Amino acid sequence: MDKFRLTHAAAQKYDSHSVPAMFAPLARATLDKMSLPEGAHIIDIACGTGALTREIAKRLLGDGRIVGADLNETMIDLARQRHPSDAHDAAYVASDVCELPFEDGSFDLAFCQQGLQFFPNKPAALAEIRRVLKAGGKLKLTCWSAVSPFNGALSEALADHVGEAASNKAKAPFSFRDADVIMELFEEVGFVIEAHQKIVLERRFENLFEQIMALPVEKDLSDSGEAVTRAVVEDVAVRLEKYAVNNVFIVPQEAHLFEVRV
Repeated sequence: MDKFRLTHAAAQKYDSHSVPAMFAPLARATLDKMSLPEGAHIIDIACGTGALTREIAKRLLGDGRIVGADLNETMIDLARQRHPSDAHDAAYVASDVCELPFEDGSFDLAFCQQGLQFFPNKPAALAEIRRVLKAGGKLKLTCWSAVSPFNGALSEALADHVGEAASNKAKAPFSFRDADVIMELFEEVGFVIEAHQKIVLERRFENLFEQIMALPVEKDLSDSGEAVTRAVVEDVAVRLEKYAVNNVFIVPQEAHLFEVRV
């Protein structure tokens, strides 16, 4: 699991670039498709710096309970700092998804936004989420349903200018996207599938260089030098030309939204 532990600088980049570009809009789009039960006890698994947790806190009515859990202490530290004072309180805990520090049946509702594809042991992770849910409790889970045009363009540019390892890294978030495989996994651990739908975001890139350098491929590019980095950014811009609107790239990105219950 060490490769998923982020430095403070990496967590800051994630929060400054990936959250406003992707994860905050996805959180809003996800919650727009449902209503939260008043007074619910809710856990947000793989919460990162709290984009979805904060949105839940703004919408939950009644006393309730909100917990954000993530493997990374650095992410959790930022989530605590970012939590709004005028929203529902939330507790943030650093925890492996396979060893959640909660009793059986602690929560009515669990969310997992773009975490499943990164769990090394997916059946164990889902079984643990199921354990902390009450009888009849529900899990709402999103993961990308297709390689985005941006990541596809970046992967191809990296293959041409840097190498295969960097190219594969650009597509890693999309590595687990087959809906049939995911639904089979839910059923294997005892969840009942209630719904499956798609969410389509429009991701804005006002500064391609900054967005690219906020990703895990930043080290590969830095190690390759300024000339190679410039070539990759220019290559990505050419590949995304059809998405350009007034010098901003507006690129679609599709996600699965699964709703399952215990």
